[in-house]
Amino acid sequence: MEIKNKNNLSSKGFCKLDSFINESWINKIKIALPNQFRLHQDIREKNNNAIVSEGVAMNLLVSEPLCLEFLQFLIDENLIQTLEEHYFKTPCILNSFSALNVLSTEPTVFHKKIHRDIRGYSGSMPLLLNLLVMIDDFTETNGATLLLPYSHLIEKAPTENYFKNNAIKVTGKAGDIIIWNSNVYHASGLNTTNNSRTGLPITLSLPYYKQLLDYPKALNVHTNILSDELKALLGFDAQVPDSLYNWYQSDDNLLYKNKVDKKLSK
Repeated sequence: MEIKNKNNLSSKGFCKLDSFINESWINKIKIALPNQFRLHQDIREKNNNAIVSEGVAMNLLVSEPLCLEFLQFLIDENLIQTLEEHYFKTPCILNSFSALNVLSTEPTVFHKKIHRDIRGYSGSMPLLLNLLVMIDDFTETNGATLLLPYSHLIEKAPTENYFKNNAIKVTGKAGDIIIWNSNVYHASGLNTTNNSRTGLPITLSLPYYKQLLDYPKALNVHTNILSDELKALLGFDAQVPDSLYNWYQSDDNLLYKNKVDKKLSK
């Protein structure tokens, strides 16, 4: 596939893919999310977690098997390979896969604050990349994502006033995907309607960047049912050995496989 406005990703720091996710996938995800939001809120309440929201499901991939199928869909549609070739310049892995519903009753949840999704500033090093899949239409009134153009080129954080005056409201239809350099400052807009505004935030990273959650260990699935490409994306080929025995393995059994680095050079 070709990202038509991929130059915007390097210049402005973001671009958008229109109508990339079909209606069938959107409907399946919409059916699955309500139960997942409740499940994640229940877990947070039991553990006295600081996130109090009915619209946050972090690391959704672990609790909803449909996410694995969705990642395979992104692989099959060549989106992952395209991002590896044009952004990372090397194979990447999944850093996180979550779901967010911007609710009008929750104006101060963490994702509505101005922030970067990368700790520190990576400069020109493509450590991390954000994807936001629109499950509902994103409008100016229901919480369109706010992105600050060119902020990936500057280490210093913008003032709240500068962000307010210069950020762009990215609107779109269900099935569109926003892609941005993780150095870009952004925030979820306020939802002033009575309707949901749901999206799937997915981040990809270089293989040696620590995942938000250890997906290879957390996923309770039989790995032999996953494609080699999906296992590589989930981080199965970029694990950290935990003993000398696991360090000194044959090439086929290494937890951090050399093919992760050589894939694009073939």
